[in-house]
Amino acid sequence: MLRIHFLLRQPNKKGVKAIYATVRYSNQTVILYPRMSIHTDLWLRKKGINKPKDVPENNDLKDKLSDFERIVRRTHMELQAQTPNSIVSPKLLKTAVYAKHLNKIVEATVKPQKENRILIADFFQQLIDDSKNKDRVSQDGRLITAATIRSYETTKMHFCNFQIKQHRKYRLVDTDQKLIDAFSNYLTYEKKISFNSVGKYMKTMRTLLNYAKQKKLITSEILADIKIKVNHEEVDNIYLSMQDIKDLTELKGFETPVHDTVRDLFVIGCLTGLRFSDYSKLYTARFEDGFIHITQTKTLGRLTIPIHPIVKKILEKYPNGLPKVPNNADFNGCLKDIGKKLPQLRTEFEKITTREGKPVPVKHKKWELLQTHTARRSFCTNEYLNGTPTITIMAISGHKTEQSFLTYIKADALQHAMIMKERWLKNDNTDV
Repeated sequence: MLRIHFLLRQPNKKGVKAIYATVRYSNQTVILYPRMSIHTDLWLRKKGINKPKDVPENNDLKDKLSDFERIVRRTHMELQAQTPNSIVSPKLLKTAVYAKHLNKIVEATVKPQKENRILIADFFQQLIDDSKNKDRVSQDGRLITAATIRSYETTKMHFCNFQIKQHRKYRLVDTDQKLIDAFSNYLTYEKKISFNSVGKYMKTMRTLLNYAKQKKLITSEILADIKIKVNHEEVDNIYLSMQDIKDLTELKGFETPVHDTVRDLFVIGCLTGLRFSDYSKLYTARFEDGFIHITQTKTLGRLTIPIHPIVKKILEKYPNGLPKVPNNADFNGCLKDIGKKLPQLRTEFEKITTREGKPVPVKHKKWELLQTHTARRSFCTNEYLNGTPTITIMAISGHKTEQSFLTYIKADALQHAMIMKERWLKNDNTDV
C-alpha cells in the first residue's frame, strides 16, 4: 500500500517554506519535491497532522497537492503493472513522477494563454451545450432538466445585453466582485427585474463560475474573492379553495378538448399535491386499491396517495387511461382561458414583489395568476386548513422542514383566525 505525507522544510522557522512529500511503499521511501511552497502561518501542524489549513487562501494549493498525489499514485501503479513480480525502485519512481509533473507544469504555463481569451458568453454556451448533451450532470448525478437549461439561456441573454451596455466583452479571467455587482445592479435597476428572478440569474452565474473552476479555467483564488448573493423572497400567490376546485369541475363548453383535459389534470394536481412534472404524466402511474402509486420525476421518491372522490370521478372519464397534456407553457395558457370562466377568479388580487430594491404592489385578476404550480399550493393550503397533520402533507408535498412548508402555503390572517375560532368552539373553551 502506498502512503503519501506532505511536510514542510524547516517548519519551526517562520516564513515561506518548501513543501516536500514522503512516499512509502513496500519498505521503500522516496522524497519528492512538487515545487510548491507555503507560509508557515498557513500550514497546520498537530499531532499526526501536516497539511495546509482549511482557509480560502489555500484552496488552489490544496488542489495542486491533490493533483501531485494523483500523479504519484498513478505513476506507481503504471510502473508496478509493467513489472508485477518486482518492487518499483525509488529512483525509477522519482524520475517518472518528475517527468510527468514537469510536463504538467509546462502545460499549465502554456494553457492559460489560451484560457485567458475565453469569453464568459462563449463559456455560457459551453455550459448550455454540455448540459443538453448530457456531458454535464448535477452534483447527485442526475441530468440537467430542460427548465434549468432554459434558465441558463435566459441568464446568458441578459449577460450579453449587459456587455452591450458596458461596451465590452468580458473574459472568464476578468471575473471579480466588481463585475458580479455590476451585473446584479444592471438586472435590478436598469432591467427592473424582480427580486427572485435576479436571485435566479445570479445563482446561474455561480453555477457558471463553479463549472469554470471544475474545468480549471479559473482558479480557486478568483472564486474565494467573489460573493454572489442568491436572494429569494416569498411572494404572495393565489391558491384555489375546495369550492373553487369543485366549481372548476362543473365548467362546461370549453373551446377545445385540450382545455377539458387540462382542467381535469389540473384538478387532479389540486387534490394530490403532485408537481406538474408528475400530474402531467399520470398515465405512467399505477392505480390500485384506491391509491395512486407514482415515482416522482424530480426526486425519484416513491409516493402513495389516496384517490380523492373527485379524482376517482375524473379517472372514470378516461377508461383507456389519462391522456397526455401540453407542455408547461401551453398548459398555463389553457389554465388562464379556463380560469376566466369562474366569477370568483375574475376578482382582483394584489401581488407584492420587490423591484429596484422596493416593494411594488401590482393588481392582477386572479385567473391571470393561474399556473401549473397553483395546483400543488392549493393542495397544501387546503389540507392544512382542513386540519391534516403537517407531517402528513409534507410527506406528499416533499417539503423537508415544517418552516419551509408553513412559508410555502398561503393561509392568510383571516383563515388562521377561522381555524382558531373553530378550535375554540370544538374545545368549548370560550363563548363565541
